[in-house]
Amino acid sequence: MDEHVYEQLLRAVDVSHAPDSAQADRAAAYAFCESFQSRPDCVSYAFYLLQSGGHGAHHRHFALHVVETWLRVHWKSVPFEDTVMYRSTLLDIAGRHVAADEPSFLKEKLVKVLADIAKRQFPQRWPDLLEQLLQLWCVGPVQAEIVMLLFRSIAEDCVSSSFNSTIPPTRRKDILQGLNACFPTLFPLVYQQLEVQYSALQDPAGDHKPANAVLLAALQMVKEFLDWMPVATPAAPDTNFIAAASLLVQTPSLIPPLRTAAAECLEVYFSRSFGKDNLALLVATTTTCWASLGTIGVGDVDDADDFSVHLHVNRVLVSWGTHQLELLAGEFPASQEVLAPFVALLLRFFQHPSLTITEAQVIVWLNLLKQPKLVNALLLPQVVPALWTTALDKYFKLHSPDRDDAPAVSALEFEDHDAYAAFFSNFRGRLYGVLRLLIGLQPAVGIQHLHDRLQYVLSTQARGSDALDARGHCTDLSTAHVYHEGMVALIDCLMKSVPDHALADGGILATLGASVDLLLAYDTPDPWLLFRHCLALSLFAKYYVRVPGLYPRVFERLFGLIVFLQPGETLLGTMDATTMNVRRRALASLISICHASPAHVLPFLPILCNQVVGLFPVVLDSESVLMYEMLVLVSNSLPTAAERSSFVAQITAEPLATWTSPAMSAVVASPAALVQAVAANDNALVLGIVKVLTTLYGVAKRIVLSEDGPHPYTAVWPALLPNLLALLRTLHALPAEKAALFPAVSDAMGLVCMSQEEVAQALLGKETVPVLEPGLLRNARWAKNVRDICYHLLGCALSLPSFYALLDVCALAGMLDQAVVAHLDGLEHRHWKSLLSSVWLPFVKGCPESHLAPLLHPIVLRVLSHLSARLAPAFGGDSSATPAAHLPVVRGLDIQATTLETVHNAVVLEVTRHAVDFCEALVDAKTVVDADSDHPKHVVQEKDRVLRDFVLASPPLTHGLVGLLLGAMTFTDTLSARRSAVLLDRLVTLLYLRPEFGILLGKEVFTAALAALLQHFYDVDDGLKWELVNLLRNVYCRTTLGLLPVDECKGIDPVNQPRKPDDQVNPWPRHILLGLHGVETSHVVELEAALRQHPSLKAQKNLVKEFVETPFLAYRDAPHTFKTIDDLPESLVLLNKASKEPHNDDVNTGLLFTR
Repeated sequence: MDEHVYEQLLRAVDVSHAPDSAQADRAAAYAFCESFQSRPDCVSYAFYLLQSGGHGAHHRHFALHVVETWLRVHWKSVPFEDTVMYRSTLLDIAGRHVAADEPSFLKEKLVKVLADIAKRQFPQRWPDLLEQLLQLWCVGPVQAEIVMLLFRSIAEDCVSSSFNSTIPPTRRKDILQGLNACFPTLFPLVYQQLEVQYSALQDPAGDHKPANAVLLAALQMVKEFLDWMPVATPAAPDTNFIAAASLLVQTPSLIPPLRTAAAECLEVYFSRSFGKDNLALLVATTTTCWASLGTIGVGDVDDADDFSVHLHVNRVLVSWGTHQLELLAGEFPASQEVLAPFVALLLRFFQHPSLTITEAQVIVWLNLLKQPKLVNALLLPQVVPALWTTALDKYFKLHSPDRDDAPAVSALEFEDHDAYAAFFSNFRGRLYGVLRLLIGLQPAVGIQHLHDRLQYVLSTQARGSDALDARGHCTDLSTAHVYHEGMVALIDCLMKSVPDHALADGGILATLGASVDLLLAYDTPDPWLLFRHCLALSLFAKYYVRVPGLYPRVFERLFGLIVFLQPGETLLGTMDATTMNVRRRALASLISICHASPAHVLPFLPILCNQVVGLFPVVLDSESVLMYEMLVLVSNSLPTAAERSSFVAQITAEPLATWTSPAMSAVVASPAALVQAVAANDNALVLGIVKVLTTLYGVAKRIVLSEDGPHPYTAVWPALLPNLLALLRTLHALPAEKAALFPAVSDAMGLVCMSQEEVAQALLGKETVPVLEPGLLRNARWAKNVRDICYHLLGCALSLPSFYALLDVCALAGMLDQAVVAHLDGLEHRHWKSLLSSVWLPFVKGCPESHLAPLLHPIVLRVLSHLSARLAPAFGGDSSATPAAHLPVVRGLDIQATTLETVHNAVVLEVTRHAVDFCEALVDAKTVVDADSDHPKHVVQEKDRVLRDFVLASPPLTHGLVGLLLGAMTFTDTLSARRSAVLLDRLVTLLYLRPEFGILLGKEVFTAALAALLQHFYDVDDGLKWELVNLLRNVYCRTTLGLLPVDECKGIDPVNQPRKPDDQVNPWPRHILLGLHGVETSHVVELEAALRQHPSLKAQKNLVKEFVETPFLAYRDAPHTFKTIDDLPESLVLLNKASKEPHNDDVNTGLLFTR
């Protein structure tokens, strides 16, 4: 060894860690350290440093890093004798050169290096690992700690079968078998250490740091074994680890990391499957655990460590409730002695000030409340009242850490109000489920709670008192607004969930009437509170049906708020956004009430019509549209089709006359005329287009189809469509003609630009882009709104079967071609989003069977091929190849290049997601039935089945569909990729018997799924990966092996399914697997035999996943530790180590944990 190099190394490490080193010196030190690790003798230097005394922790840590790096890079070329020397040297360092007060990061680094060697050699090439580690164990407590940390590190990677493991399946199984053989010897020693170190902690004068470290290592190690050791082992009388862990959790004098580690062990143990054979064991361990956990105090905490303990204890309860409740509930009332303390303990933590703790429990309470026996015997007397109180209290958004009266624990849970608000929306949704079940049990109690809280809010929080704006009104942070917002959410929850039979109860109706009277008597000038007030009135719609005499009073109040103005505001002047919100909310509430039961509102239709006519002069155009919609909703309940059609004709007469006027026709038919009108600010025409189209669409979408006559819009379409199609042609022609149409500097250029709202939507509201040209952006918003409403109207027509009878097929095809199909190539990506959702989706859903071949087939084939070509650059990862005509034009905004790229990517993502929606509508459309029940179902309707069969009967459509889905499956958007994989799996199930699609499924789909799985192999989220594995499984089993899932084996033994004839076998999947790195014919034969032997989907998916893991590790560098871990050629032979078990009787602590 060169002493000069050695000294240089020490100095370089010192300089790189010194905070006051000069930048140049630090860079030189880094460079030396990096170059040093490439020396062939660097490991010798590292071992010398580690075995020499007097060096700092940073020197020793770097030395271990050198060893780790050397082994990672050179492992496959290192002779076996050298690897034995390396591990022996490392064990010697652990035994003789690790101090009692060694920093934890050094011990962890040493463990990491040893564990990486063990993962490559144990047990075949390191058969005496246990003996060597037990010798190390006897050296002292710190060595015992290292041994336990080492076993923890080995086990935690092997027990997990996630995709992120760096260990191939066979190697993992070998290691687990080796650990299993070691465990009978190891576990009593670990338990003994628990006793010894716990005893040391009882001495107040002793040094507790070593004992804490050993205890923590013991708990962490056992946690990794608890998931797979025999369920009775950790509760054996002589080594009752579960009782010990329960005691450690409850002991307040222990450091919090020890208590949380013990709680994690209990959480894992109670997630095991006990079964009826181990019911007595479950009862005994649970009783012991509840006795210990019941002593833990629950209250507001301001210490992060104490809060962590509470969180982990709560996880124990949730784990037990999730995995053991069903077994114990089946034994009730014999299991009452276990369930009663569990429910009491669960309720105590449900009442904890922490919202996180409460939310985690919801799934358990949902299960409990669905068990009638448990509800009647355990919950109703005392638990349910406390549940009501706690759930209602926490339904209000009063726990923000920014509030002065928030619990102290809130500051530990949430960084700021934004984090709290993001959490709370999901939290309230979880509580919704609990309240829904509670009001089902006690509707009268729930409605009374609602009335009491409403009375409290309207009386004590009638006005804002804090966080007010310049006018003295509330803001979203005002306490009064928080109460009103929570009250409205609570009304929504309880009124939606109250059973229908309860609304026949006179007492409940009286309480609801008193609540509505409170709302009608409430008055405030505050727009924030009025907005919630309007919403609250609409939420009692189910009650109004029972008491229709209330409709006039409620309508009068809401009509009065439609014309709400704050002091100084006028209809044609500037209105504050809060004023607009109140007016729109009042209109939306009227629509909601009418929509809930139009038949009950029908007697009041003349009153509504008079009110609407009287309000037309004092409302905005957009508000008048909503009033039209309200009237149509009610008119749907008119008794005859003639009356309904007559009513629709009356209210659409004026808008149609405006729409078909000569002036309007001239503007919509000419790009030049439209640009000229916009440039001249001709509001009568420009804004008139929006008002007329919005009105006509609002009426059309609110009409409910009936079977007793023609659709009320049948007479409207012939007058509406010519100008509508002309306007679409004009809008689609603008980008191609913009050079001739627009002056160099003109706000009219906004007609072809992306609006500010679209940019904000693409950025998800996370970034504000300053406006430079407001006039141009105003026109951009107008163009977007007009284009969207045109698409909506066209889609509305195409969704109606009656529409297709108005024109012959040729005329209809020509109409769509001229207005839309001919312009597909010139549309921007952002327009395709609306086109797919508003036009093509309604088209494929509404097209009658008679028009499928002559109309739908050519259009859908054109759309699929166009989408595949349009999105090909994005699917291929080369966004620079996207044509400029497809990218949005962004002007009038101060936007950076990186932000603009984000906008482009967001638009492509939206188009891709809508394209997948379109594919789903073609071949896997489902309709939700029983949506209001506890068990909604997705069913395939007959018309959707007919469409699916037609599409799949056409090879061109099928190839186009699969091609688009294959591209989306490789796209960077995980949601699109996952949904595409699911749809392709469905297509495999539908098409596997058709030989003409053999190459498509066996080669193209199988290859793409493998490529996508390799691309996402190390992603954190496993959802997409399992969908891809399932797709591979389905292709291989159906097309190559002829295996069907168990549920499709009607009259066939799933394990002995007949083999496919050779001429029907699809050879492609087998050839592709044989082409993977290191895969031989014997491996594929073993896989196929295993797939036949295990017919369950879960088992088959695991087999496929484990099969591809090994070759995939060769293609992709593992992200942790060594680059690859190879299987060992030696067969695994495990000797019985019981005879070699060391006897240690020098410690007598057998009764230490006895309670």
